[in-house]
Amino acid sequence: MRPFPLPTLFVPLLLLAAAHSVSLIYSHRAGELLTVSDRLYLFVPALAALASWQAVRGARDRRLAVWAAVCLTFLAGAEIILVAAYDLRDLRAPDYGVGDALYHAYYLGLVALLLGAARTGPRPAPRERRLTPPEWVLDSLITGVVVAELSWVLGLVPLLADPRTTLLFKSVNVSYVMLDVILLTLVLLRLRVDRAPTWPLVAGLLAYVAADLLYLIDGPVRIPVGLTDLLWTWGTTGQAVGFALLARRSAPAAPTPAAVTLIVRTLPYLAVLTACLILIFNGLSLDLRGRGVVWFTVTVFALVMVRQAYTLVDTNRLNRLLTEQAGQLQRSRDEMEYRALHDSLTGLLNRDGFRRLMQAQTGPRTLLMLDLDGFKPVNDTHGHAAGDRVLRDVAHRIHDVSETSFDAARLGGDEFALLSRAPLDAPQVRQIATRLIERLSDPFDVRGGHMHLSVSVGAAQGEPGVSPDALLGRADAALYRAKRSGGGRLHEAEALPDGLLPDPSGA
Repeated sequence: MRPFPLPTLFVPLLLLAAAHSVSLIYSHRAGELLTVSDRLYLFVPALAALASWQAVRGARDRRLAVWAAVCLTFLAGAEIILVAAYDLRDLRAPDYGVGDALYHAYYLGLVALLLGAARTGPRPAPRERRLTPPEWVLDSLITGVVVAELSWVLGLVPLLADPRTTLLFKSVNVSYVMLDVILLTLVLLRLRVDRAPTWPLVAGLLAYVAADLLYLIDGPVRIPVGLTDLLWTWGTTGQAVGFALLARRSAPAAPTPAAVTLIVRTLPYLAVLTACLILIFNGLSLDLRGRGVVWFTVTVFALVMVRQAYTLVDTNRLNRLLTEQAGQLQRSRDEMEYRALHDSLTGLLNRDGFRRLMQAQTGPRTLLMLDLDGFKPVNDTHGHAAGDRVLRDVAHRIHDVSETSFDAARLGGDEFALLSRAPLDAPQVRQIATRLIERLSDPFDVRGGHMHLSVSVGAAQGEPGVSPDALLGRADAALYRAKRSGGGRLHEAEALPDGLLPDPSGA
């Protein structure tokens, strides 16, 4: 079971948010905000701020963690002042007070944090730095502008026309809407750019933006009961959790899932659709000429969006085709490289592949050279097809015996070689060589019966600094002596300085 990835205070924070949500359900059924809901909500931002400060201790990006904790502390101070001093006492808050100042500090801190998010964490190398694609910026701006339009039509215009509110009150609420739109635009942009695990943070920020807009649409003169309170609660919780996860990350996260990318790419189209609907509903009050202009404009917008969507689908199709072709090309290259370095008959490394393997091995290693005794009569008596079957069987047996410690190769004809992956002492080498000799002494199936072969083994230890050619020479000389001694046995070469090889003649 995986441990909880956040500090301990996040557990009571989540439980408290859940309890507040339950109290809101009962408040909605009762038709009024229960006192217990306000009291529970009073602790949500406070506990979120404390949990964020606790997360600073284990954060890898302490700058981001401290910055986020400061922002949530401003938020907690604003909420505590407004709820404790006014909501619980059933008093109306002033048009602008300490709570509003803390709200502005919180919002401006978040905007600065999102603008500086690219500078937090490990800085990429100069060659890895790239500009944000223009379409990402445009997509975020389109959505932000339409949200601003929706806020203007549904909330700001009624607010500015309300004679019951002061100019200061109107200015404060307009500033909140402007900050919400800026925050939403930056969140969408960071969602496209940043691949870090920011989903709780994004959800929390979007919940706050949605709650502020609903509050404005519902009428800022009174406190609504229900959805807005729920969004504020989980928005605060999501921000605390998201900032803590973001500050604790140790490496870049995986690429954004395809479903998430599709949703983000769809947002600008939904924004344009919303703008068209706003235009249609506001055009109902116009005369016949004005309504015609509205409908023709909406039609042109729709056709342009369809044209854009078709281009996007066609581009995605071409991208998939190019990706498939690139994959096929890479597979062909891999297959060609495999064939160039492996023996087509046995599937083992060939001479070129084995030499490349030896050049890559720089540390101490053990080399075994194997040569079949009496293989020539197989081809002469039973034909080359039978000889090929025997060689495949030999390769299979060598692989079974040595696969845990050696890489095997067929150097040509009936000659094989094994290179150890790690240094082996003399007893280990003798044990493996003995198993190879015994395994290859078992009878081989040939057409019309069975036949017996034996194998000679030459072993050489490669010390650091010994070249591959020198090591091959030692093992080959040891193999020569094993065959001269009657075959079916192991001969171990003595370790010699690089370049000084035994005389194959035995002199």
